[in-house]
Amino acid sequence: MSKVKKLFSVISNVAGRFSKTVYGLPAQKEIVESRKLIAFSVLGYDYLIPLNEVNEILELPESTKLPRVKPWVTGLANVRGRLLPIVDLAAFLGGSLSSAVRDRRVLVLDINNVYVGVIVDNVQSIKSLPVDLHQTVSSQCPMAPFTDGIFVDEQQSLALFSARKLIENDQFMTVAI
Repeated sequence: MSKVKKLFSVISNVAGRFSKTVYGLPAQKEIVESRKLIAFSVLGYDYLIPLNEVNEILELPESTKLPRVKPWVTGLANVRGRLLPIVDLAAFLGGSLSSAVRDRRVLVLDINNVYVGVIVDNVQSIKSLPVDLHQTVSSQCPMAPFTDGIFVDEQQSLALFSARKLIENDQFMTVAI
């Protein structure tokens, strides 16, 4: 046997041994675009807010009452050296918070140079939902004017709260009596 044939035979044997232990490539999965959302509740309804619209989530901080403001403005808090107006979102919408004080959270929003904290009944979780579950239909909830459609999955439908719509609302921005 010539050297070339012998070398070819050796290489073929090695290739045969390796091919028996090789695993196939994993099945290609479809990449689905998703949105990171925070689930919270207020006035007995569950909502979602985009994660990028919330600076942070706080326990209810100590706040100082302000004179001559609407009753839904609960006060002004010092959060890491920055003054944060605190607003009771349920009271702004004409209702009242229903959870225990220890469960309430403040969603800190910083949109269009408006820095404000809104009190909600509770924050449940961070969800990652596919964008194809989003529908632009209007919601039938107390915060309908401040929503951007709904996310519908097999378990429930949740309205997508828009902090930008809240901040752009004249009634919300007019806090003086």
